This record gives sequence, C-alpha cells and structure tokens, in this order.
Amino acid sequence: MDAARLVVDDVNELLDSRTRRLLYAPQLREAAGSIAANVREAYGRRDGAERVQFFRVARSSAEETDEHLRGNFARARIPAPRYWRLHNRLATIVKMLNSLMDE
Repeated sequence: MDAARLVVDDVNELLDSRTRRLLYAPQLREAAGSIAANVREAYGRRDGAERVQFFRVARSSAEETDEHLRGNFARARIPAPRYWRLHNRLATIVKMLNSLMDE
C-alpha cells in the first residue's frame, strides 16, 4: 500500500510541477490513483475471487501508469532518474500484486 501511495504522490507532483505538459496527463493521474484505491478496496473484501479482482484491477492500473510514463519518457518529457524510479517502483508493485493474487 505504501509503495502505491508513493507512486500516486510522485505522479501528482510530477503533473502539478511541470511547465511542459505531459502526454496522457488525465489518464496518467487517474491510473496512478487507481492503484492505491483498488489495493485499499481489495483489503476491504473477503479472501477469494472478489479480493483478487480488485488486486487485478490495481495491477492493470500500475501497468497503465507505467505505459503512460514510458510514452512521456520516450518524448523526453520526464527526466531519466525520475522515470526509472517510478518504473522500478511500479514493477515492484506489479510483482507484489501478482504474489497476493497467487495466495
């Protein structure tokens, strides 16, 4: 949960502080926010298929966030250190969610 919140905070700060507009800005903000929201909702559900579905949505949102960031990085709209920090954190979140879905 903490890793997901860090991504949300970093993406929001990135979007709010850029003088140059990022590509896919609304989708990027929404996808990042959806990661933490769906993880939180998953923990409010019973074990089983219902909980796994929310983890699955969170994983999809993490992958979507990463793809929007990659597009901006490819267009030199995000500095490399920031992109790689976010990318690696998102990759870790995806792995964590995969393991939670396998339990």
